Formats: sequence, structure tokens, C-alpha cells
Amino acid sequence: MKRLFGILFITLSWLAVPLAGGPVSSAVFQDHEDAREALKRGAILPYSRIKKIIESQVGGKVVGQKLRRTNQGWQYDLRVRPENGRVMVLVVDARTGAIVSRR
Repeated sequence: MKRLFGILFITLSWLAVPLAGGPVSSAVFQDHEDAREALKRGAILPYSRIKKIIESQVGGKVVGQKLRRTNQGWQYDLRVRPENGRVMVLVVDARTGAIVSRR
């Protein structure tokens, strides 16, 4: 009897995994579409423009990026490797290209 419940539990767990991923995937897709629309409207700057702005201000190279929506609006999280080689994270306003914070 315990074996039957174990098999049933494992089977139901495997069935629940795709269901758990559904809403998360659609939320990620919606953010992607919202970002694309914001770019089309001119509400945010394209990544290529942000990269040029930041690399000229900091004097380093952008080695990673992520665009995210916050309660202050769209922001880029950029990993930048300056001339000294120590990687820092910059939070940049996606609308203006201004650095909001450094870590």
C-alpha cells in the first residue's frame, strides 16, 4: 500500500511540474512584449545606446546586462568591467541612460 502511494505521489509530482511553469513563463513573455512596446514608443533607449553611454562614462566594458521593470520604471542592470578589472554592477535608468546606483 505504501508503495502504491509512493508511485502515485511521484506521478502527480511529475504532472504538477509543467503546470507550475506555465504562469511564470507567460509572465516572462509578457515582460518581454512590454519591453518591446516601450522601445517602439521611445519610452526606453535601446541596449546598444545604453552600452555606448555607460562605456564612455565609466571607461570600461559592459560584460552583462538585464532589463527589468521596477516601480521607478524600466532599468538596466549592467555588469561593467572597468580598466582596473574589478567588475561592478550599475543600475541605469532605461529612459535616460543615467546611472541610478553602483555596487
